[in-house]
This record gives sequence, structure tokens and C-alpha cells, in this order.
Amino acid sequence: MTDSVRALKSNRLAESIALCERAMSLAPAFGPKDTHLARSQVLRAEIYMWEKDNPSAEAMFRTAVGTCEQAVGRDHPEMVHPLVSLANFYYYVDVHYDRVAELFTRILGIVERAPGHDVRQEILWCRNLALVYQQTREFARAEPLFLRAVTLCEKVDPAWLPHEELTAAAFYRAWNRPDRAEALASRALAQREQSLAAAPQDADAKLDLAVTLDEFTAIHLAAGQSEAAERTARRALELVESFMTREQPELVPRLAGLAAAFQARAKYDEAVPLMQRALAVAEKNLGPTNADLAPLLSQYASLLQAMKRPADAASMQARADSLRQAAAAARAM
Repeated sequence: MTDSVRALKSNRLAESIALCERAMSLAPAFGPKDTHLARSQVLRAEIYMWEKDNPSAEAMFRTAVGTCEQAVGRDHPEMVHPLVSLANFYYYVDVHYDRVAELFTRILGIVERAPGHDVRQEILWCRNLALVYQQTREFARAEPLFLRAVTLCEKVDPAWLPHEELTAAAFYRAWNRPDRAEALASRALAQREQSLAAAPQDADAKLDLAVTLDEFTAIHLAAGQSEAAERTARRALELVESFMTREQPELVPRLAGLAAAFQARAKYDEAVPLMQRALAVAEKNLGPTNADLAPLLSQYASLLQAMKRPADAASMQARADSLRQAAAAARAM
């Protein structure tokens, strides 16, 4: 299996397939309660995806789940690996969020009942399931899971708590509940301000605070508070620029955030150079055909439309749409 993965990473596909299938033939010798066969089946499914044979990949992922169930039972922690692999297939490749939610719910149940219950794993899977419900706009189902993750984190991992609070704040912003979003983000802000005050030159503390300010910028923009958005966006960019070079990818969301604040205040001449710089940095780091450029291009198109430049806006949006379509076609192959 190890050699099969190496061969796959080196694009030696035939060798990778042969090694994986040999592993699958050897695995039953470990006995009926062993999970080597299920794990080698997961690897074979991943190779099918590499071959762009998604129907065979799905079938093999499902076979791996069944094989693992026969070996260890439905609720054994070893089940997490094939279930996660199948869920990722439905999340990223053949998109079915309802199936992802079903699989994540099952994983959360396994984690909750596992011997030596790991609370951090419970937090992780509460958040993962909540994010799927947020994606499908089932906000009422997502809310208790986000809040459960925050509550558990308060008890076992205070250092990680701001991350969970910001994730929940973004959820409430998506749900159009700005008061709840701001309350959670304020808690994260207080902790991260304190961390930076204790270590003023620490790059991680600066970046953590910038991420928190990003969320405040989004909250302020959603609430129509453009002046407040400009203040938080400026500070986020200044923090990141204080320790990074001009072409670091971490600058991109801060440049785009300040550009959005300028656009909200009709400061178009200040917004345009920021969007151009954000796009240039993103292209340098990702390449000009990466689908992750699409949101930036759409934001730039919105700015150009606001500036009464419809032809330029349409051209920019067409490029964004083309990148999204190419990515969708690649997933469907």
C-alpha cells in the first residue's frame, strides 16, 4: 500500500494499481477482524478517482465501508476512515450534501460512543456536520452543533476557542443574525487582542488577530456599517503587511476585504488598485486558471459594475464563470 501511494504520487498509474490490488489480495490473510482489506479498498477507490472513473470509485468506497463493518462492527472507531473517505467523495466529487450529512452524523455517533471518548474529536465532527447543514441552509439544524462545539471547546481547549467562536460567528452572519455573530466574534477578538499584547511581535498572534478582524469586516459590511468595516479591514491588512512580503497569499483576503469596504463607501479609486493587487498575488500563487480565483474575479466584477463599467464587469464575470465551469467539469469526469 505504501509503495502504491508512492507510485500514484509519481504518476506511475499502472504500477500503483498493481501494487494496490496485490495488497488487496494479501489483506485477507490477516484474518476476518482485521481492517487492512478495507483500507486497501479505500486506496483503490482513490486510484479510481485518479483515473476519473467516479462510478467505480463510489462502488469501491461503499465496498470498503461494508468490509470494515464485517470486520469490526458498525460502531467501531475504525469505521471512521472508510466513512470519511466516502463522505469526501460526496462532498468534493459527486456532490450530495444529504449523503455527507448522513455519513457525518454516523461518524459523530461513533466518536461520541468510542472508548476513551476524545472530546476534541467530538468538537471536530460537531463542526463538520454543522458546516454541511450551513451549506444546505438548514440553519436550525446547524445552530446547536456549532454552539455545542463552542461549549465543549471552552472546557477542554481554551486556546482553540476563538477558532470555534469565529466559525460560529460566520454561521450566524450567513443566517442573517448579526447580533449573535458580533457577540461571538467579540469574544474571539478579546482573547486574540490579549494574546498579541503578550507577544507584540509574534507572527502567529498577528495573523490570528487579522483573521478575527476579517470576520468583523464581513459582519460590518453585512450590517451596512461601511466605516467600521473600513477600520477593521485596514487594521487586518496592516497586521499582515507588518511581517509578510508583498506577494504572500495571506495578503489576498485582507486586500479584498479592504477593497470591499472601499466599494461600500463608493471609494472606487481606492478599491480598484487593491483588487488588482489581490488578483495579481492570487494568480502568482495559484496560477491563472485556478478555480479559487473565481470569487475574487466576481468581486472585481461587482466593483466594475458599481463604477458603471458594464463591459469590463461582464468580461471579468465571464472569466470567473469559466473557471467555475472548468472545475465542475473536471470533478464530473
